[in-house]
Amino acid sequence: MSAGRTLSDEHVAAIEQAYALIEAAQGEMNADEIDAAARSIAHAGWGDVDVLLHFARALAVRELGEDYIAHVQAMVRCATGLGSPALLALALGAGAGHRVLRLDSGATSPFNQAACLLDNADGPAVHRVAALIEVGQVAHMWGFWKIAVDYHDQAEQALETDPRWAATTRRQQIVIAINRVDLALDWCCAQAMIGDWEGAADRARQVLPGSCGVVGDDWPPSWIRQYHGHRLVLAALADAEPEDGHEVDESLTTLARAIRAVDPVEAARLANGLHEQFPEMTPANTRLLAMSLAARRPGTPDAAIRYGDELARLRWNDRLERMAAMRDAIDAERRRLEHEQLRRDVLTDDLTGLANRRGYQAYVTGNRGDSQYAVMMIDVDHFKSVNDRFGHDVGDLVLAAIGEILGDLVRPIDLAARLGGDEFVVVLADVTADVTQARAQEVVDAVRDHPWPAIAPGLAVSVSVGVHHGGADQLAGLAGAADRRLYEAKSSGRGRVVSRPSR
Repeated sequence: MSAGRTLSDEHVAAIEQAYALIEAAQGEMNADEIDAAARSIAHAGWGDVDVLLHFARALAVRELGEDYIAHVQAMVRCATGLGSPALLALALGAGAGHRVLRLDSGATSPFNQAACLLDNADGPAVHRVAALIEVGQVAHMWGFWKIAVDYHDQAEQALETDPRWAATTRRQQIVIAINRVDLALDWCCAQAMIGDWEGAADRARQVLPGSCGVVGDDWPPSWIRQYHGHRLVLAALADAEPEDGHEVDESLTTLARAIRAVDPVEAARLANGLHEQFPEMTPANTRLLAMSLAARRPGTPDAAIRYGDELARLRWNDRLERMAAMRDAIDAERRRLEHEQLRRDVLTDDLTGLANRRGYQAYVTGNRGDSQYAVMMIDVDHFKSVNDRFGHDVGDLVLAAIGEILGDLVRPIDLAARLGGDEFVVVLADVTADVTQARAQEVVDAVRDHPWPAIAPGLAVSVSVGVHHGGADQLAGLAGAADRRLYEAKSSGRGRVVSRPSR
Protein backbone atom coordinates (compact mmCIF):
# COMPACT_ATOMS: atom_id res chain seq x y z
CA MET A 1 0.00 0.00 0.00
CA SER A 2 1.75 3.15 -1.14
CA ALA A 3 1.74 6.37 0.82
CA GLY A 4 -0.03 8.14 -2.01
CA ARG A 5 -2.97 5.76 -2.21
CA THR A 6 -6.25 7.39 -1.20
CA LEU A 7 -8.58 5.19 0.80
CA SER A 8 -12.34 5.49 0.53
CA ASP A 9 -14.36 6.54 3.56
CA GLU A 10 -15.81 3.04 3.70
CA HIS A 11 -12.33 1.50 3.71
CA VAL A 12 -11.16 3.88 6.46
CA ALA A 13 -14.24 3.01 8.52
CA ALA A 14 -13.45 -0.71 8.19
CA ILE A 15 -9.88 -0.14 9.34
CA GLU A 16 -11.16 1.85 12.32
CA GLN A 17 -13.56 -0.98 13.18
CA ALA A 18 -10.70 -3.48 12.95
CA TYR A 19 -8.59 -1.45 15.36
CA ALA A 20 -11.57 -1.25 17.72
CA LEU A 21 -11.73 -5.06 17.63
CA ILE A 22 -8.02 -5.27 18.40
CA GLU A 23 -8.69 -3.27 21.56
CA ALA A 24 -11.76 -5.32 22.47
CA ALA A 25 -9.86 -8.59 21.96
CA GLN A 26 -7.65 -7.72 24.94
CA GLY A 27 -10.11 -8.59 27.68
CA GLU A 28 -13.35 -6.92 26.58
CA MET A 29 -14.79 -9.49 24.12
CA ASN A 30 -14.32 -13.27 23.94
CA ALA A 31 -12.81 -15.10 20.98
CA ASP A 32 -16.15 -16.13 19.46
CA GLU A 33 -17.48 -12.57 19.61
CA ILE A 34 -14.29 -11.26 18.00
CA ASP A 35 -14.49 -13.84 15.22
CA ALA A 36 -18.14 -13.04 14.48
CA ALA A 37 -17.42 -9.30 14.38
CA ALA A 38 -14.38 -9.85 12.16
CA ARG A 39 -16.45 -11.74 9.59
CA SER A 40 -18.87 -8.84 9.38
CA ILE A 41 -16.06 -6.34 8.70
CA ALA A 42 -14.00 -8.33 6.19
CA HIS A 43 -14.02 -7.20 2.55
CA ALA A 44 -12.56 -9.16 -0.35
CA GLY A 45 -10.52 -6.23 -1.66
CA TRP A 46 -9.11 -4.95 1.63
CA GLY A 47 -6.06 -6.99 2.51
CA ASP A 48 -4.97 -4.50 5.15
CA VAL A 49 -8.25 -5.02 7.00
CA ASP A 50 -7.70 -8.78 6.83
CA VAL A 51 -4.28 -8.41 8.50
CA LEU A 52 -5.82 -6.42 11.35
CA LEU A 53 -8.71 -8.84 11.78
CA HIS A 54 -6.33 -11.78 12.02
CA PHE A 55 -4.42 -9.78 14.64
CA ALA A 56 -7.63 -9.27 16.64
CA ARG A 57 -8.35 -13.00 16.45
CA ALA A 58 -4.80 -13.79 17.58
CA LEU A 59 -5.11 -11.52 20.61
CA ALA A 60 -8.48 -13.00 21.55
CA VAL A 61 -7.11 -16.54 21.41
CA ARG A 62 -4.03 -15.47 23.37
CA GLU A 63 -6.31 -14.13 26.11
CA LEU A 64 -7.59 -17.70 26.51
CA GLY A 65 -4.04 -18.95 27.02
CA GLU A 66 -4.23 -20.98 23.80
CA ASP A 67 -1.83 -21.15 20.87
CA TYR A 68 -2.62 -18.43 18.33
CA ILE A 69 0.11 -19.18 15.80
CA ALA A 70 -2.38 -19.95 12.99
CA HIS A 71 -3.71 -16.39 13.12
CA VAL A 72 -0.20 -14.94 13.18
CA GLN A 73 0.75 -17.01 10.13
CA ALA A 74 -2.37 -15.72 8.37
CA MET A 75 -1.28 -12.16 9.23
CA VAL A 76 2.14 -12.76 7.66
CA ARG A 77 0.64 -14.31 4.51
CA CYS A 78 -1.77 -11.41 4.00
CA ALA A 79 0.81 -8.73 4.79
CA THR A 80 3.44 -10.26 2.49
CA GLY A 81 1.14 -9.92 -0.51
CA LEU A 82 0.22 -6.31 0.27
CA GLY A 83 3.57 -4.62 -0.14
CA SER A 84 3.00 -2.66 3.09
CA PRO A 85 6.17 -2.58 5.22
CA ALA A 86 4.22 -1.36 8.26
CA LEU A 87 1.66 -4.17 8.21
CA LEU A 88 4.34 -6.78 7.49
CA ALA A 89 6.31 -5.38 10.45
CA LEU A 90 3.17 -5.69 12.58
CA ALA A 91 2.73 -9.32 11.52
CA LEU A 92 6.40 -10.17 12.08
CA GLY A 93 6.29 -8.42 15.46
CA ALA A 94 3.27 -10.52 16.44
CA GLY A 95 5.17 -13.62 15.33
CA ALA A 96 8.21 -12.64 17.37
CA GLY A 97 5.99 -12.06 20.41
CA HIS A 98 4.45 -15.52 19.99
CA ARG A 99 7.91 -17.08 19.95
CA VAL A 100 9.01 -15.16 23.03
CA LEU A 101 5.95 -16.38 24.95
CA ARG A 102 6.76 -19.93 23.82
CA LEU A 103 10.43 -19.49 24.88
CA ASP A 104 11.46 -20.05 21.27
CA SER A 105 14.93 -18.72 20.45
CA GLY A 106 13.80 -18.10 16.86
CA ALA A 107 12.12 -14.80 17.81
CA THR A 108 15.21 -12.74 16.97
CA SER A 109 14.97 -12.99 13.17
CA PRO A 110 11.36 -11.77 12.73
CA PHE A 111 11.97 -9.06 15.33
CA ASN A 112 15.02 -7.76 13.43
CA GLN A 113 13.13 -7.86 10.14
CA ALA A 114 10.22 -5.94 11.65
CA ALA A 115 12.55 -3.32 13.14
CA CYS A 116 14.22 -2.75 9.76
CA LEU A 117 10.94 -2.63 7.84
CA LEU A 118 9.80 0.19 10.11
CA ASP A 119 12.73 2.34 8.98
CA ASN A 120 10.94 3.10 5.70
CA ALA A 121 7.30 2.20 6.34
CA ASP A 122 4.74 4.28 4.47
CA GLY A 123 0.96 4.22 4.11
CA PRO A 124 -1.53 5.24 6.83
CA ALA A 125 0.29 6.29 9.99
CA VAL A 126 -2.06 4.18 12.13
CA HIS A 127 -0.46 1.02 10.69
CA ARG A 128 3.07 2.21 11.39
CA VAL A 129 2.11 3.21 14.93
CA ALA A 130 0.50 -0.21 15.52
CA ALA A 131 3.68 -1.94 14.33
CA LEU A 132 5.92 0.30 16.45
CA ILE A 133 3.81 -0.50 19.51
CA GLU A 134 3.94 -4.24 18.81
CA VAL A 135 7.71 -4.27 18.25
CA GLY A 136 8.14 -2.19 21.40
CA GLN A 137 6.06 -4.73 23.32
CA VAL A 138 8.28 -7.59 22.14
CA ALA A 139 11.34 -5.65 23.30
CA HIS A 140 9.60 -5.22 26.68
CA MET A 141 8.92 -8.97 26.88
CA TRP A 142 12.66 -9.56 26.51
CA GLY A 143 13.43 -6.99 29.18
CA PHE A 144 14.99 -4.63 26.62
CA TRP A 145 13.22 -1.66 28.20
CA LYS A 146 15.40 1.05 26.67
CA ILE A 147 14.67 -0.31 23.20
CA ALA A 148 10.97 -0.54 24.08
CA VAL A 149 10.92 3.10 25.22
CA ASP A 150 12.56 4.13 21.93
CA TYR A 151 9.79 2.42 19.95
CA HIS A 152 7.04 3.95 22.07
CA ASP A 153 8.65 7.38 21.56
CA GLN A 154 8.61 6.79 17.80
CA ALA A 155 5.00 5.64 17.97
CA GLU A 156 3.97 8.78 19.85
CA GLN A 157 5.73 10.99 17.32
CA ALA A 158 4.10 9.15 14.40
CA LEU A 159 0.50 9.39 15.65
CA GLU A 160 -1.93 10.27 12.84
CA THR A 161 -3.20 13.85 12.71
CA ASP A 162 -5.83 13.27 10.00
CA PRO A 163 -9.25 13.59 11.71
CA ARG A 164 -10.53 10.61 9.71
CA TRP A 165 -8.37 8.41 11.96
CA ALA A 166 -9.31 10.14 15.22
CA ALA A 167 -10.83 7.08 16.92
CA THR A 168 -7.87 4.80 16.15
CA THR A 169 -5.36 7.49 17.07
CA ARG A 170 -7.06 7.89 20.45
CA ARG A 171 -6.88 4.13 21.05
CA GLN A 172 -3.21 4.12 20.17
CA GLN A 173 -2.56 7.01 22.55
CA ILE A 174 -4.19 4.95 25.31
CA VAL A 175 -2.10 1.87 24.51
CA ILE A 176 1.12 3.89 24.48
CA ALA A 177 0.25 5.44 27.87
CA ILE A 178 -0.49 2.05 29.44
CA ASN A 179 2.58 0.41 27.93
CA ARG A 180 4.84 3.18 29.21
CA VAL A 181 3.62 2.67 32.78
CA ASP A 182 3.82 -1.14 32.50
CA LEU A 183 7.38 -1.19 31.20
CA ALA A 184 8.48 1.48 33.71
CA LEU A 185 7.10 -0.66 36.54
CA ASP A 186 8.84 -3.77 35.18
CA TRP A 187 12.13 -1.86 34.81
CA CYS A 188 11.92 -0.25 38.28
CA CYS A 189 11.15 -3.55 40.00
CA ALA A 190 14.14 -5.19 38.27
CA GLN A 191 16.37 -2.34 39.48
CA ALA A 192 15.04 -2.72 43.02
CA MET A 193 15.82 -6.44 42.99
CA ILE A 194 19.52 -5.77 42.30
CA GLY A 195 19.54 -3.31 45.23
CA ASP A 196 19.36 -0.14 43.15
CA TRP A 197 16.35 1.27 45.00
CA GLU A 198 17.45 4.85 44.38
CA GLY A 199 17.72 4.23 40.62
CA ALA A 200 14.27 2.65 40.66
CA ALA A 201 12.91 5.67 42.55
CA ASP A 202 14.44 8.12 40.06
CA ARG A 203 12.97 6.23 37.12
CA ALA A 204 9.54 6.04 38.73
CA ARG A 205 9.62 9.78 39.46
CA GLN A 206 10.32 10.46 35.78
CA VAL A 207 7.28 8.46 34.65
CA LEU A 208 4.66 9.41 37.22
CA PRO A 209 4.12 13.11 36.36
CA GLY A 210 3.62 12.40 32.66
CA SER A 211 1.08 9.69 33.41
CA CYS A 212 -1.26 11.89 35.44
CA GLY A 213 -4.64 12.79 34.03
CA VAL A 214 -4.47 10.66 30.87
CA VAL A 215 -7.20 8.23 31.88
CA GLY A 216 -10.52 8.95 30.20
CA ASP A 217 -14.03 7.56 30.11
CA ASP A 218 -13.20 5.92 26.79
CA TRP A 219 -10.73 3.52 28.42
CA PRO A 220 -11.83 -0.13 28.83
CA PRO A 221 -12.63 -0.67 32.55
CA SER A 222 -10.09 -3.47 32.96
CA TRP A 223 -7.36 -1.24 31.55
CA ILE A 224 -8.23 1.59 33.99
CA ARG A 225 -7.95 -0.75 36.98
CA GLN A 226 -4.63 -2.13 35.72
CA TYR A 227 -3.22 1.33 34.97
CA HIS A 228 -4.01 2.81 38.37
CA GLY A 229 -2.72 -0.30 40.13
CA HIS A 230 0.63 -0.08 38.36
CA ARG A 231 0.88 3.65 39.07
CA LEU A 232 0.21 2.94 42.75
CA VAL A 233 3.23 0.63 42.92
CA LEU A 234 5.37 3.14 41.00
CA ALA A 235 4.38 5.82 43.54
CA ALA A 236 5.57 3.52 46.33
CA LEU A 237 8.89 2.95 44.55
CA ALA A 238 9.27 6.72 44.07
CA ASP A 239 8.28 7.36 47.72
CA ALA A 240 5.63 9.71 46.35
CA GLU A 241 2.15 10.37 47.62
CA PRO A 242 -0.35 7.90 46.14
CA GLU A 243 -3.47 9.10 44.39
CA ASP A 244 -6.69 8.29 46.22
CA GLY A 245 -10.08 7.26 44.94
CA HIS A 246 -9.01 4.75 42.28
CA GLU A 247 -10.15 1.15 42.30
CA VAL A 248 -7.14 -1.17 42.07
CA ASP A 249 -6.42 -4.81 42.77
CA GLU A 250 -5.87 -5.51 46.47
CA SER A 251 -2.64 -7.43 45.78
CA LEU A 252 -1.06 -4.34 44.17
CA THR A 253 -2.19 -2.18 47.11
CA THR A 254 -0.52 -4.63 49.48
CA LEU A 255 2.69 -4.66 47.44
CA ALA A 256 2.82 -0.86 47.56
CA ARG A 257 2.53 -1.05 51.37
CA ALA A 258 5.31 -3.66 51.48
CA ILE A 259 7.62 -1.44 49.42
CA ARG A 260 6.94 1.52 51.73
CA ALA A 261 7.47 -0.55 54.89
CA VAL A 262 10.53 0.55 56.85
CA ASP A 263 10.83 -2.77 58.67
CA PRO A 264 11.98 -5.59 56.33
CA VAL A 265 10.14 -8.11 58.48
CA GLU A 266 6.87 -6.24 57.97
CA ALA A 267 7.64 -5.91 54.24
CA ALA A 268 8.21 -9.67 54.05
CA ARG A 269 4.97 -10.38 55.89
CA LEU A 270 2.98 -8.17 53.53
CA ALA A 271 4.66 -9.56 50.39
CA ASN A 272 4.32 -13.22 51.36
CA GLY A 273 2.19 -15.07 48.79
CA LEU A 274 1.43 -11.96 46.72
CA HIS A 275 3.04 -13.35 43.57
CA GLU A 276 0.16 -15.83 43.31
CA GLN A 277 -2.52 -13.14 43.73
CA PHE A 278 -1.51 -10.52 41.16
CA PRO A 279 -3.69 -9.83 38.10
CA GLU A 280 -2.59 -11.60 34.92
CA MET A 281 -1.13 -8.46 33.29
CA THR A 282 1.20 -7.68 36.22
CA PRO A 283 4.80 -7.34 34.91
CA ALA A 284 7.07 -10.32 35.55
CA ASN A 285 9.60 -8.38 37.60
CA THR A 286 6.84 -7.02 39.84
CA ARG A 287 6.00 -10.61 40.76
CA LEU A 288 9.68 -11.37 41.31
CA LEU A 289 10.12 -8.29 43.50
CA ALA A 290 7.25 -9.46 45.72
CA MET A 291 8.95 -12.86 46.01
CA SER A 292 12.27 -11.18 46.80
CA LEU A 293 10.71 -9.12 49.59
CA ALA A 294 8.89 -12.15 51.00
CA ALA A 295 12.12 -14.19 51.02
CA ARG A 296 13.56 -11.86 53.64
CA ARG A 297 11.15 -13.05 56.31
CA PRO A 298 12.65 -14.34 59.58
CA GLY A 299 14.03 -17.82 59.30
CA THR A 300 15.16 -17.64 55.68
CA PRO A 301 18.84 -18.69 55.52
CA ASP A 302 21.21 -15.86 54.63
CA ALA A 303 22.74 -18.04 51.92
CA ALA A 304 19.33 -18.41 50.24
CA ILE A 305 18.81 -14.65 50.25
CA ARG A 306 22.30 -14.03 48.87
CA TYR A 307 21.69 -16.69 46.23
CA GLY A 308 18.48 -14.96 45.13
CA ASP A 309 20.23 -11.58 45.02
CA GLU A 310 23.07 -13.01 42.94
CA LEU A 311 20.63 -14.57 40.49
CA ALA A 312 18.93 -11.19 40.11
CA ARG A 313 22.26 -9.52 39.30
CA LEU A 314 23.17 -12.27 36.84
CA ARG A 315 19.80 -11.87 35.10
CA TRP A 316 20.34 -8.09 34.95
CA ASN A 317 23.82 -8.42 33.42
CA ASP A 318 22.68 -11.11 31.00
CA ARG A 319 19.84 -8.83 29.90
CA LEU A 320 22.30 -5.99 29.21
CA GLU A 321 24.49 -8.29 27.11
CA ARG A 322 21.53 -9.64 25.15
CA MET A 323 20.22 -6.13 24.55
CA ALA A 324 23.59 -5.02 23.17
CA ALA A 325 23.67 -8.11 20.95
CA MET A 326 20.15 -7.32 19.73
CA ARG A 327 21.12 -3.79 18.75
CA ASP A 328 24.12 -5.19 16.85
CA ALA A 329 21.88 -7.74 15.12
CA ILE A 330 19.44 -5.04 14.04
CA ASP A 331 22.31 -2.95 12.67
CA ALA A 332 23.63 -5.99 10.79
CA GLU A 333 20.18 -6.64 9.31
CA ARG A 334 19.97 -3.00 8.21
CA ARG A 335 23.34 -3.27 6.48
CA ARG A 336 22.24 -6.49 4.76
CA LEU A 337 19.03 -4.89 3.51
CA GLU A 338 20.91 -1.81 2.32
CA HIS A 339 23.29 -4.07 0.38
CA GLU A 340 20.36 -5.93 -1.16
CA GLN A 341 18.69 -2.65 -2.09
CA LEU A 342 21.86 -1.39 -3.74
CA ARG A 343 22.08 -4.64 -5.71
CA ARG A 344 18.43 -4.33 -6.73
CA ASP A 345 19.01 -0.72 -7.79
CA VAL A 346 21.89 -1.82 -10.02
CA LEU A 347 19.78 -4.56 -11.62
CA THR A 348 16.45 -2.71 -11.86
CA ASP A 349 15.09 -0.35 -14.50
CA ASP A 350 14.01 2.89 -12.80
CA LEU A 351 11.12 3.65 -15.16
CA THR A 352 9.32 0.29 -15.20
CA GLY A 353 10.53 -1.47 -12.06
CA LEU A 354 11.45 -4.50 -14.17
CA ALA A 355 14.94 -5.91 -14.42
CA ASN A 356 17.33 -3.94 -16.62
CA ARG A 357 19.88 -5.33 -19.06
CA ARG A 358 22.25 -6.17 -16.19
CA GLY A 359 19.44 -7.97 -14.40
CA TYR A 360 18.62 -9.93 -17.54
CA GLN A 361 22.25 -10.99 -17.96
CA ALA A 362 22.44 -12.01 -14.29
CA TYR A 363 19.33 -14.18 -14.72
CA VAL A 364 20.65 -15.80 -17.90
CA THR A 365 24.06 -16.62 -16.46
CA GLY A 366 22.62 -17.76 -13.14
CA ASN A 367 20.21 -20.39 -14.49
CA ARG A 368 21.53 -23.85 -15.27
CA GLY A 369 20.18 -27.39 -15.26
CA ASP A 370 17.69 -29.35 -17.32
CA SER A 371 14.89 -26.79 -17.47
CA GLN A 372 13.36 -25.69 -20.75
CA TYR A 373 13.06 -21.96 -21.33
CA ALA A 374 11.16 -19.67 -23.65
CA VAL A 375 12.30 -16.15 -24.47
CA MET A 376 9.86 -13.49 -25.68
CA MET A 377 11.35 -10.43 -27.32
CA ILE A 378 8.77 -7.62 -27.19
CA ASP A 379 8.80 -4.31 -29.00
CA VAL A 380 6.28 -1.44 -28.89
CA ASP A 381 4.83 -0.82 -32.33
CA HIS A 382 5.47 2.64 -33.79
CA PHE A 383 6.78 3.92 -30.46
CA LYS A 384 8.56 6.83 -32.08
CA SER A 385 5.23 8.14 -33.37
CA VAL A 386 3.80 7.93 -29.82
CA ASN A 387 6.63 10.20 -28.60
CA ASP A 388 6.30 12.51 -31.59
CA ARG A 389 2.53 12.89 -31.30
CA PHE A 390 1.96 12.80 -27.53
CA GLY A 391 5.34 13.77 -26.07
CA HIS A 392 8.04 11.90 -24.18
CA ASP A 393 6.18 12.14 -20.85
CA VAL A 394 3.34 10.10 -22.31
CA GLY A 395 5.88 7.79 -23.89
CA ASP A 396 7.35 7.13 -20.44
CA LEU A 397 3.87 6.41 -19.07
CA VAL A 398 3.33 3.91 -21.88
CA LEU A 399 6.58 2.11 -21.07
CA ALA A 400 5.74 2.08 -17.35
CA ALA A 401 2.28 0.64 -18.08
CA ILE A 402 3.74 -2.10 -20.27
CA GLY A 403 6.24 -2.85 -17.52
CA GLU A 404 3.35 -3.30 -15.09
CA ILE A 405 1.50 -5.58 -17.53
CA LEU A 406 4.56 -7.77 -18.01
CA GLY A 407 5.30 -7.83 -14.28
CA ASP A 408 1.78 -9.11 -13.59
CA LEU A 409 2.10 -11.89 -16.16
CA VAL A 410 5.33 -13.49 -14.95
CA ARG A 411 5.83 -15.95 -12.10
CA PRO A 412 8.59 -15.72 -9.47
CA ILE A 413 10.71 -18.21 -11.46
CA ASP A 414 10.38 -16.12 -14.65
CA LEU A 415 11.91 -12.78 -15.58
CA ALA A 416 10.59 -9.63 -17.21
CA ALA A 417 13.13 -7.01 -18.20
CA ARG A 418 13.42 -3.78 -20.14
CA LEU A 419 16.54 -3.95 -22.28
CA GLY A 420 16.37 -0.31 -23.29
CA GLY A 421 14.14 2.12 -25.19
CA ASP A 422 10.89 0.31 -26.04
CA GLU A 423 12.49 -3.16 -26.10
CA PHE A 424 11.43 -5.71 -23.49
CA VAL A 425 12.22 -9.36 -22.86
CA VAL A 426 10.35 -12.04 -20.90
CA VAL A 427 12.01 -15.35 -19.97
CA LEU A 428 9.68 -18.20 -18.98
CA ALA A 429 11.04 -21.24 -17.15
CA ASP A 430 9.70 -24.81 -17.37
CA VAL A 431 7.10 -24.17 -20.08
CA THR A 432 5.94 -26.02 -23.15
CA ALA A 433 5.55 -24.44 -26.58
CA ASP A 434 1.74 -24.28 -26.47
CA VAL A 435 1.79 -22.59 -23.04
CA THR A 436 4.34 -20.06 -24.26
CA GLN A 437 2.24 -19.24 -27.31
CA ALA A 438 -0.76 -18.59 -25.05
CA ARG A 439 1.28 -16.44 -22.65
CA ALA A 440 2.71 -14.40 -25.50
CA GLN A 441 -0.78 -13.83 -26.89
CA GLU A 442 -1.85 -12.71 -23.38
CA VAL A 443 0.83 -10.02 -23.56
CA VAL A 444 -0.38 -8.81 -26.96
CA ASP A 445 -4.02 -8.79 -25.85
CA ALA A 446 -3.33 -7.13 -22.49
CA VAL A 447 -1.40 -4.30 -24.13
CA ARG A 448 -4.01 -3.82 -26.86
CA ASP A 449 -6.90 -3.77 -24.36
CA HIS A 450 -5.23 -1.47 -21.82
CA PRO A 451 -7.18 1.80 -21.30
CA TRP A 452 -4.63 3.96 -23.09
CA PRO A 453 -6.99 6.93 -23.69
CA ALA A 454 -6.97 7.45 -19.91
CA ILE A 455 -3.31 8.45 -20.33
CA ALA A 456 -3.89 10.59 -23.42
CA PRO A 457 -7.04 10.94 -25.59
CA GLY A 458 -6.60 9.14 -28.89
CA LEU A 459 -3.68 7.04 -27.64
CA ALA A 460 -3.59 3.40 -28.77
CA VAL A 461 -0.67 1.02 -28.25
CA SER A 462 0.20 -2.45 -29.49
CA VAL A 463 3.25 -4.70 -29.25
CA SER A 464 4.87 -7.34 -31.41
CA VAL A 465 6.35 -10.49 -29.85
CA GLY A 466 8.92 -12.99 -31.07
CA VAL A 467 9.34 -16.29 -29.19
CA HIS A 468 11.98 -19.02 -29.15
CA HIS A 469 12.46 -22.16 -27.00
CA GLY A 470 15.51 -23.99 -25.80
CA GLY A 471 17.34 -25.62 -22.90
CA ALA A 472 19.33 -23.94 -20.16
CA ASP A 473 22.55 -24.48 -22.13
CA GLN A 474 21.04 -22.47 -25.00
CA LEU A 475 19.51 -19.73 -22.85
CA ALA A 476 22.13 -17.10 -23.67
CA GLY A 477 21.45 -17.51 -27.40
CA LEU A 478 17.67 -17.75 -27.30
CA ALA A 479 17.23 -13.97 -27.35
CA GLY A 480 18.86 -13.73 -30.78
CA ALA A 481 16.48 -16.30 -32.24
CA ALA A 482 13.49 -14.65 -30.52
CA ASP A 483 14.62 -11.30 -31.94
CA ARG A 484 14.46 -12.74 -35.43
CA ARG A 485 10.87 -13.91 -34.76
CA LEU A 486 10.11 -10.40 -33.50
CA TYR A 487 11.33 -8.94 -36.77
CA GLU A 488 8.99 -11.31 -38.61
CA ALA A 489 6.07 -10.25 -36.38
CA LYS A 490 6.70 -6.59 -37.16
CA SER A 491 7.19 -7.26 -40.86
CA SER A 492 3.94 -9.21 -41.11
CA GLY A 493 1.69 -6.50 -39.70
CA ARG A 494 2.67 -5.89 -36.03
CA GLY A 495 0.50 -6.47 -32.98
CA ARG A 496 1.04 -10.23 -33.18
CA VAL A 497 3.12 -13.21 -31.99
CA VAL A 498 5.57 -15.21 -34.12
CA SER A 499 6.99 -18.30 -32.44
CA ARG A 500 8.43 -20.23 -35.38
CA PRO A 501 10.08 -19.20 -38.66
CA SER A 502 7.88 -18.47 -41.67
CA ARG A 503 7.80 -21.07 -44.40
